Parts: sequence; structure tokens; C-alpha cells
Amino acid sequence: MKDQISDMPPLKLKVLLLEAGVTQSEIARKIKVTPQTVNHVVNGRFASHRVRTAIAEAVGKDLKVIWPTIYLYGGGPRKRGRPFSEDTRKRATA
Repeated sequence: MKDQISDMPPLKLKVLLLEAGVTQSEIARKIKVTPQTVNHVVNGRFASHRVRTAIAEAVGKDLKVIWPTIYLYGGGPRKRGRPFSEDTRKRATA
């Protein structure tokens, strides 16, 4: 069976935020979004490159470590309104 790399679980990400002494609300204020938006990204219900970047900076980790399925294997974030190419889709699901 192939080893699958998955995104960091929300609980582990929350622990990293606690260890860094940063709250989701502080991240939200810094990048001018609602705390709910940050919470949705942390819990995997919403995808925002800008919010993910702010979270990664706050915990001192690379985007590829926290969300490898998108940034390491998926070819990066998609531009709004552009569908996945077949090549990108295959890499993301492989």
C-alpha cells in the first residue's frame, strides 16, 4: 500500500498555534478577515491561500508541511475560476 501524505489535522494545527502564543483572532485582525474565516481554514472547511499563509507564518512552518496535498503535491493553490487540469488532479489524488 502506498504511503499517503495528508494535511495536518486541525487539532495539531491548533496546538501549534497555542505553542506559538497566537490566537486565531489575532491572525484574523492582522489580515483583516473574520475570526470565523480563520477557524474555517484551520478546520479544513474553507480554503484561502492568504489565510493559510498567515497561519503558516504564525506557527513558523512552511505551507508544504501543513497542507502538503495542495502545496507539495497539488501544484499550489488554484486561481479563482480555473478548473483543475487533468495532470494536477492526478497528482493531487495520487
